[in-house]
Amino acid sequence: MSRLRALPVFADGPLRRRQPELKVRRSRKRPNRVGFAVPSEFRLSVTDYPGIRGGDALEVLLHELVHLHVGRAAEAHAWHGRTFKRTLARAMGEAYGITDLLPSNTLHGTYAEAIERTRVGIGDQLTIPFAA
Repeated sequence: MSRLRALPVFADGPLRRRQPELKVRRSRKRPNRVGFAVPSEFRLSVTDYPGIRGGDALEVLLHELVHLHVGRAAEAHAWHGRTFKRTLARAMGEAYGITDLLPSNTLHGTYAEAIERTRVGIGDQLTIPFAA
C-alpha cells in the first residue's frame, strides 16, 4: 500500500501523510460488496473470497484508496462521479500503466481485467510498470 500511497495523484491529499487502517475481510463466496472506504475514519476494507485474482484485489485496493483521497465530492453522484472517475483513471495509469480504458461505470472488474492482462510468467507474478 505504501507504493500506491506515494503515487503522484495522491500528492496533495491525506494519503501522502498517513497510512489508512486496512482490514482484509474473508468471505466463503464472492460478496456483493468487495470493498469499502470510510473517509471520515480514514479506513478501508477489502474482501478476500474464493477465486479472487491478483488483479481483483489490486483494483479494489486502489479504488478504495481513491475514495479516501477524493471523499464525497460536491457534485452529482458524489461518491462515483466525474471527480472520482477521473482520479481513479489517473491512479490506474500511474500504478499499473492502464491508460486506454474509459469504463462507463465504477463497478469492480473492468480495471481488474486490464491488470490481469499485464500478468506474465508463472503463477500470480504481476508485472507492474512504475511511473517515470
